[in-house]
This record gives sequence, C-alpha cells and structure tokens, in this order.
Amino acid sequence: MAMTGICLTLTAALVYGMSRPKPVYCIPGLATAKVVYPQENPESIKAVFAASWVLNWTNFTPATVDDVYKRAQQLMSPRFLNQTRVRLKKDVEQVKANNVSSMFSLTKDPSVQEEEDGYSVTLQGDKGIFMGKEEIKTQKTIYRIRLLSTQATDRNPYGLIIEDVSQETAL
Repeated sequence: MAMTGICLTLTAALVYGMSRPKPVYCIPGLATAKVVYPQENPESIKAVFAASWVLNWTNFTPATVDDVYKRAQQLMSPRFLNQTRVRLKKDVEQVKANNVSSMFSLTKDPSVQEEEDGYSVTLQGDKGIFMGKEEIKTQKTIYRIRLLSTQATDRNPYGLIIEDVSQETAL
C-alpha cells in the first residue's frame, strides 16, 4: 500500500513537471530582469526573441559562420528555411573564401506590431562588414522580422519561429 502511494505521488510529480512550460529568462534592459512563460507571450518576449535571432544571424566570422547559421536555422519556419537554404550555402562558402566578417549592433529598442496571423518586429542598428581586419563598410540597417507562434519546446521555449526577414539600409 505504501509503495503504491509513493509510485502514484512520483507519477503525479513527473506529470506535473513535464506539463509545466519552460521559463524564458528575459533581460529587456539594465533596470530589471524577469522570467516569462511562453503561454503569456507578451510583447517583450517577441522583441527579445527577434533581437537575439538577428544578433546571432548577423554577427559572424569565417570560423563561426557554420555554427551561427545552424543555430539560426533551428528557429526558422520550414517555408522560410526552404527559401533560404541554397542561398545560405553559397553565403557560407563566400564568407570562408573571402575571409568576411559581419557585425550588427542595435541602436534602438525593437518595436513589435501585431499582424493578422503573426507579428512583425523592427530592429534598427549599425552593421559593419569586414574583410580580414579591413572595414569594407558600415551602414545603418533596419531588419523587419516576421514571427509566427508555434508550440514551445525545450529547444525553442519562446514558442515563436521566424517566417520572413527583410533588410534595408536606413538613411
């Protein structure tokens, strides 16, 4: 009887632990940090998700470009991944052959807009392209990221995926 009670208690604890959403630690600024659960999905989690993805996507060297693109692809929608897969392979080859590095840093807080079937996040910053140690160009750049909601997983606790990315040069 005692063994059955212990087994039922452990089973209930296991089910409870597995069904609870995984927290995402969100540090929106220097003032405060907070824990956000994917089901709440507030505006700040969308901004943090898009900013971290873009910063990963745009900051690379020839030595890190394979890992950078591999991590970025894990958070892309299947449709977007199919659209960009061939171009990504060519980009990686070109980065390695020409010793190209890229650096992007945010200059403004991301802005989030809700759309009919997703979200749009706009990120503004400075992007630098380098060939070896030589700076090729630096420009103000705007990224518009289209996000869709998806099932939260251990790999993607945000419950969001990248549906599309556009880039433009700011004046």
